[in-house]
Amino acid sequence: MIDLYTIGSQHPGTDPTWTTIDIQGTVKDQPITPARQLAGLTYKPAPRLYYTVAPTNPEGPLLCSISTAGALEILGPTRQTMTGGIAYHSADDCFYALSNESDGSVKLYSITMSGQASELFTITLGVAVGLTYVQASDTFYALITQDNFTWFYSIKTSSTVTKLFGAGLRVFGGLCHSPSENLFYFVANEEDGFSYLWTLALSGSVVKRMGLGYNFNHVGISMSPWFGGSMNIKSPLEGERFVGGETTSLDANILNATGPSWNSDGIAWQSSIDGALGTGSPTVTLSPGTHVITASKERLKQSITVRVFANLGTLYQAAPSPAEIGRVLGDFTFDWVDGASGDPTQRWDSYPGFPFDQTSPNPSRTAVIAKLDVLRHQRFSEPLPYGTAATAYEQVRLNTHTIRVSLDTALNMAGGGVINLNRTFTTWWNNPATPTVAAPYVHSLYLFNHESRHNEPGDPGHATCTAWTGAPAIDDGMDATFEPGSGFARATLYVMWVYKYARYDPPAIRTEAKNIAVQQFKDRFCGHPTSSNPLVRALLTELWNA
Repeated sequence: MIDLYTIGSQHPGTDPTWTTIDIQGTVKDQPITPARQLAGLTYKPAPRLYYTVAPTNPEGPLLCSISTAGALEILGPTRQTMTGGIAYHSADDCFYALSNESDGSVKLYSITMSGQASELFTITLGVAVGLTYVQASDTFYALITQDNFTWFYSIKTSSTVTKLFGAGLRVFGGLCHSPSENLFYFVANEEDGFSYLWTLALSGSVVKRMGLGYNFNHVGISMSPWFGGSMNIKSPLEGERFVGGETTSLDANILNATGPSWNSDGIAWQSSIDGALGTGSPTVTLSPGTHVITASKERLKQSITVRVFANLGTLYQAAPSPAEIGRVLGDFTFDWVDGASGDPTQRWDSYPGFPFDQTSPNPSRTAVIAKLDVLRHQRFSEPLPYGTAATAYEQVRLNTHTIRVSLDTALNMAGGGVINLNRTFTTWWNNPATPTVAAPYVHSLYLFNHESRHNEPGDPGHATCTAWTGAPAIDDGMDATFEPGSGFARATLYVMWVYKYARYDPPAIRTEAKNIAVQQFKDRFCGHPTSSNPLVRALLTELWNA
């Protein structure tokens, strides 16, 4: 594993090399391109780049970036010879650097991302050989040599400078901080010129760690983005469910004590069933089964379990993971509303948590979440015939922010970005004669899509009229027209698409959706149904002979 990156010359006067250090004992060198004399090294997480100063150039000192592969890029002139070290300060999104002045003093400068330097204040007399920043204490630390002995200093941007303790003789530069260990790393030589990596603690303890080679001088040193970090799989979620054929986005980053230090670049993915899945942030299709998905880079590794089912019917029969429940809870504000006071069957505290039992007749928060999660997974082979979103779930989210779930028998209704759902939506069943038999989820979801239409701009609302079929009027229970329609038109279009174009719903659900369209919605329209969409017109003809 690469634990530290350094810039240093193996021999005085030679071009510096880009050196990686594994503190378990491996040191590897490679050229820096293009070759330049460099001083100091610091890391900025967002662009995943290191930064350094090229102090000796005909055109003047330069601020440069350097990739983990050793590629150097000039950013801009600093106009100051910053040879004493450089450190990134995230709060200001700028760099701080030490300059060894001709009068023997050490001064602190701030440097913008383009290289513009501004003098701040004088630190002390001496020669600075390293600078680093510790976010936890909002403090800079420096190694400064005075009369051949190197001292450890703390520096605050308020200009408070404290000489802490001695670091020893023959310190040749470089200083960085490991947040995970709360230790500082630097390079120092023995009398024979052999260079060692050392650690320094705020307690004053200085420990020799490993040899680097002879005359590893004028080094810039910085922790690697992976040292002390942990692999963090962002997608998929632990225990997440998928359907065979559904694409899965893989994404991860590396976290250290101060936050993300690396994105998914170079992270390798592996499945216990499908084998290698690629690197970076690939999109994959997983085979059915329970997979152990592993992300790894250097010595960092994390594994999670995901479940892939044959279709949405079998997915719905499996318990959603806590992470999946949390995702849906984060997509909307949920209000869990009690019914009549004094009746424990209408109080949510009688049904705590998120149990999963599809044979239970009791209300369940899990039933609500599981149904909505099916809607989140649903995809169709043709674009939805309504709205502007790519999926039915996202179409609901465009205009709905709150879902109120009541344990009484109030009507389902919606408006102002709120959907009100009654007790029926909280149960797995919808037939009182068989309260231990889970009903097809499409019944609850057509109702949910119906109500979501009432939160959309331009919803015409319901009407009272005789149906185009001659069926008697239902008081405020009709749509005047099919297009543009209100909630009944939306529910009809939804079940039509599940019947005809569903990609992951099983045949039984598609048949149920067809039956709903034929038996429940044909008489809910005043005018003769028609549509500008030829696919909808074909279904109107097929199902309603309209």
